[in-house]
Amino acid sequence: MVSRRAFAETLRILLDRGFRFTVIGGSVIEYTIGSKDLGDDIDLFVESPSAVFEESYYRIVAEENGWALGYTWLGTPRIIARIGDEEVPVEFYENIHDFYIPPTFIERSVRVDVEGIRVRMIQLEDHIALKASSGRGIDMERLKEIGRLIKRGKLVVNREKLLEAVSEFEDREVIIRRLKETSII
Repeated sequence: MVSRRAFAETLRILLDRGFRFTVIGGSVIEYTIGSKDLGDDIDLFVESPSAVFEESYYRIVAEENGWALGYTWLGTPRIIARIGDEEVPVEFYENIHDFYIPPTFIERSVRVDVEGIRVRMIQLEDHIALKASSGRGIDMERLKEIGRLIKRGKLVVNREKLLEAVSEFEDREVIIRRLKETSII
């Protein structure tokens, strides 16, 4: 698990090095429910530097900080940051191949404060729509967990916002079915 302190320090270093990004992964859920840890890794939608065309910059930043550089399932950079005694996996994504985040999700992202560091994070409903759109096994399991959090009252989802997010995708009916199957709507 990535502590709030390590999450914030990792993102501070990236911001100081000129990275511009939006948090898109499971950290959105953990942040929203007020968890002390913010997930197993940090998933970022990168605006600059390009994860595809400027990979060498990622290598430079990793080397300067003594961090390991690898690759995500999509072939984009993945850094393992070392913050104190914690390892913080950071995965960088762009809209390439089958990976797609609607531009409106980034445009309507919100600024949040994590341990004094202000970062952009997609809205909860947009994150849920992304998971349902993906439909991968791991994402469906996560949607079931989200459904349980909603049922227990630990997470509140705005149904209108969620349906608006779903409307950004072509396979709306499939996404809505997945959301129903996982007790989210």
